[in-house]
Amino acid sequence: MKASAIAHPNIALIKYWGRALDQPSYLNIPTNDTVSMTKESINYAKSGIDLITHTTIEFSENFIEDTGFLKTNEKLVPFDNVQMKRVVKVVEALREMADITLKFKMVSENKFPTAAGLASSASGFAALATCTSKALNLNLNRTELSKYARLGSGSAARSIHGGFVYWNRGNSHDTSYAEQICECNEFDIAAVIAVINRGKKDVTSDVGHDSAHSSLFNQIKIKESQEKSVEIRKAIENNDFTTVGMISEKNCLYMHSVMMTSDPPLFYWNPDTLKVIKAVINNRNQYFQTYKMINKGVKQKEKEGIECYFTVDAGPNIHCLCRTEDIDAVQYFIQNKIGIQERDIVKVRQAEFGSKIVEQHLF
Repeated sequence: MKASAIAHPNIALIKYWGRALDQPSYLNIPTNDTVSMTKESINYAKSGIDLITHTTIEFSENFIEDTGFLKTNEKLVPFDNVQMKRVVKVVEALREMADITLKFKMVSENKFPTAAGLASSASGFAALATCTSKALNLNLNRTELSKYARLGSGSAARSIHGGFVYWNRGNSHDTSYAEQICECNEFDIAAVIAVINRGKKDVTSDVGHDSAHSSLFNQIKIKESQEKSVEIRKAIENNDFTTVGMISEKNCLYMHSVMMTSDPPLFYWNPDTLKVIKAVINNRNQYFQTYKMINKGVKQKEKEGIECYFTVDAGPNIHCLCRTEDIDAVQYFIQNKIGIQERDIVKVRQAEFGSKIVEQHLF
């Protein structure tokens, strides 16, 4: 009873921040519907950041207790109590469904920085739910898998799918699930990540969710996020990049406003984060100014600026959203105009698949 799976992280365009107060907290049901893009690296050889998690789980009568390990630099590091509780929450629910009591051993490996605001928990728990279902011969479909991945990390529900994903808030375990909006490349968008800090966050997202409701702005964020989740879904289906970019950027600011005004306040940004954000805005303003001048008949030697939008998850690292044709230009801008080193720049595209079973085992 052994299986392995891989999964990619996702970048939220409509964010998940804060659990619904009218539902048990362990279900990780969000306060609003959310939307995301499942992502994979293009040029990870230079950055060393390959956006993928590989997980193996085995159930056996030879195991006397449940164990979990994170594989780092070819070494197995045991999960601490907090990490194991999240792992067991997913596995136990599936173990009960399979009606077995066998103990398990699990090993997971992130090919990118863990707990650094790049959604390692999303890919990690999506991979865990997928390989656990396989090992237990449950044969769950992607809708069902998204429900169980959510128990470990809410955003993991979205990483079950590739392309663009809509996570329905729901009002129970059975009604809170993720579904695919469109497959890879049906909507033209890519991203360039400026990796500001590869280190672990001082405050994990799981802890941060608990403080969201202490912010006076949280109810406004919830209302706006719910409304915009419907609007951005339509924009994705209509291949409307500008609308998607504008909504994504604004929703990012809503979430971080809630973080900064919570009790205690959370500040995931640092000076370089703000430096990139301001540069992206100024560059985009230059693009639209050029666009307006061309429409008025004013001759331009060449197009100036790039239509690009920023979004930041729970960390300091910035995703710069752009059209696929502009991805090299955005990388050049971040590297040569802002000064982010090439090793800290990752070009990403839409992942063709979400979580999937693989034959290679980690042990």
